Amino acid sequence: MDQAALIVAIVSGLISLGSVGYARMAARANKRSAVADETTAALEGDRRHAELTPRLRVRCTPANAGSPDSKLTVELLGPPELGGLDELVVTIRNDNPWRGQSAPLAGGPSSEAVAAHLWSPLKFVRGTGPGADPAFGVPGADDTGRTTPTSGLPVGEMLPFFLEPTTPPVWSEGQTRQDWRRERGTVLRLSFLCRKDGAEWTLVGEIDTQTDNPVMIPERH
Repeated sequence: MDQAALIVAIVSGLISLGSVGYARMAARANKRSAVADETTAALEGDRRHAELTPRLRVRCTPANAGSPDSKLTVELLGPPELGGLDELVVTIRNDNPWRGQSAPLAGGPSSEAVAAHLWSPLKFVRGTGPGADPAFGVPGADDTGRTTPTSGLPVGEMLPFFLEPTTPPVWSEGQTRQDWRRERGTVLRLSFLCRKDGAEWTLVGEIDTQTDNPVMIPERH
């Protein structure tokens, strides 16, 4: 190989190596750009999700004068751009989240039985709920009285839920209903699962069933 051909071969090799290096650099830059775009999109999605967090006003009042039953109303205040919810599921929470997590006592109820019982002053009346109609896929409150699904709620509207006092567990021998209700107190702990166009929000709050004061969920600060 003469000198000119050698020089051409060397230059060609250098150009080839440079092209490979450039391609690798470009690929890394494109990957970084794609990651940055994904991060930006995720942050924007989180921001938009937070902006659309439903705002609820919840009130608990006696169902009828002199009756132990109650009516819970849930009003969707906004935000206006949310338009409404496709589905709202209201759940009554236990008096604390650790029910059924401790080791059962000898001869006592199982952990599963303790967790399954509703430790709350009130429960939903079985089969009731806004628009409850099993034929149309709205079953109403479940058998335990813990959860009530709905078919949705427009902004500016409210839904009524009907509640009744809970009863002591079957293994609680000798405990009267009056004792049970006194132990449970008057605070109802609630969870709200809100769905709209594939997005979900889970909101929690508490309300004193012996006052007529509504609560805002989430709480305003």
